[in-house]
Formats: sequence, C-alpha cells, structure tokens
Amino acid sequence: MKLNRSFGPQKIFFIARSGLVRRLPMKLTDYFKEDRVIMNFKAAGKREALEILCGQLARLDGLSLTEILKVVLDREEMGSTGLEGGVALPHGKSVLVSRPAMVMALSPGGVFFDSLDGLPARVFVLFLSPRGGDGREHLQLLVRLGGLFKSSEAVEELLASGTPAEAYDFLARREISP
Repeated sequence: MKLNRSFGPQKIFFIARSGLVRRLPMKLTDYFKEDRVIMNFKAAGKREALEILCGQLARLDGLSLTEILKVVLDREEMGSTGLEGGVALPHGKSVLVSRPAMVMALSPGGVFFDSLDGLPARVFVLFLSPRGGDGREHLQLLVRLGGLFKSSEAVEELLASGTPAEAYDFLARREISP
C-alpha cells in the first residue's frame, strides 16, 4: 500500500493506534541534535513562525529557504498542522532532502497557528522528508511526534527545558520510556 497522501493532524492519533504504520527502525534522536532546537521562540503569527523555522532548517542543512517555505506553505494550505495542546508539526516532502531534516522551537508564550483547538502553539517541530518512496518514514515521524506530545505533561516538561541540551535529553528519555 502506498502512503503518499498527506494526512491531516486529526488523523495522526488514529493512525498511531490503528497499526497502519509498521514500526520503522528509527528514533527521533536520529534526526535531532542540540543545534536544531530554538529556545524562547517568538513570532508574530503563523507565517512568521514558518519563515523562521524554515530559515533555521535552510541554514543548518544548506537548503534553499524559498523552496523549503514553498513546500511547507503548500502543505499548510491543505490544512493546518497545528494540533491540540500547544503543538504544531509543520511538515512537507521535498526533493531537497535525502533523509528527514528537522528543527524544533519552544515558545513558552505561544504563537497563534490555526491549531485545531484555537490555542497558541508552544512546541513546534518542522520537518521535511524526501519526496518519493512509499511515505512510510514521513508518516512514522508524524505518528511518533504526535504520540510524544499527546499529553499536556510531556509538553510542559519539554517547555521547562532551560537549554537545547535539556530539550534533546527530553527526546532521548521519551524514546526509551514512552
């Protein structure tokens, strides 16, 4: 079965529970390092938040900001990637990357992001996956990230991180004990 369609945020938890996605041998920490975490993130709104996140990803991975932003904005037009509980998972697929590329931002004050619950997003994880293939890795990342942040306690614990190293350690701990 080819999984190359984009799935809205409301389907992530259903997919995680349904068994449609076979576990892939990867961890979130395979894609994150401390330099990929933006602390005390601030933006005037959704568009600016996406521009800053895409800019950080472009700088870290030597990619075209214009092309990354287009991919992410095109995905947002299909439906907001702002979940409930203060989490946003903007994402897309691109020929610019050969493996998933990610950045995370922590915004204690929050940024309005057209989230499902109408509340500001405070945890952002932007990622791009390679275009092509069956889409399983992309979907698995959505499922893992959605599962990681399904409790408000996890969101609050991550937001309490004082440094990028502490945020990275949060991911490493949560991978071991869900």
